Amino acid sequence: MISITPLAQEKLSAYLAENKVEPKVRLYLPDGDCCGAEGQIALALDQPEAGDVRARAGDLELFMTRALYEQVGRVTVDFQDDGRDSGFVVLSEKPAPQAGPSGCGGCSCCG
Repeated sequence: MISITPLAQEKLSAYLAENKVEPKVRLYLPDGDCCGAEGQIALALDQPEAGDVRARAGDLELFMTRALYEQVGRVTVDFQDDGRDSGFVVLSEKPAPQAGPSGCGGCSCCG
């Protein structure tokens, strides 16, 4: 199951609408050398593919590969703001694995 907190849904929907971007967001595991920190699930604009695990929240469609879902279990997209830093955080039922030696965790940002 993929869920999103009300605050994260509000912030993400507003950002996508402001930038006139289709509200389709992939949860993926980035390579630390490419798009982000290893072992942390990230968000990317993308299109769903056959076999993806999907969820809808208002106008948003969130999805991830079934393989990643089977590794991390239920996930929740949240928005955190500590007054100094703010941003989206994806919390998972089980720890996210490190990206493999090939370097890519299943996103299109590395291509």
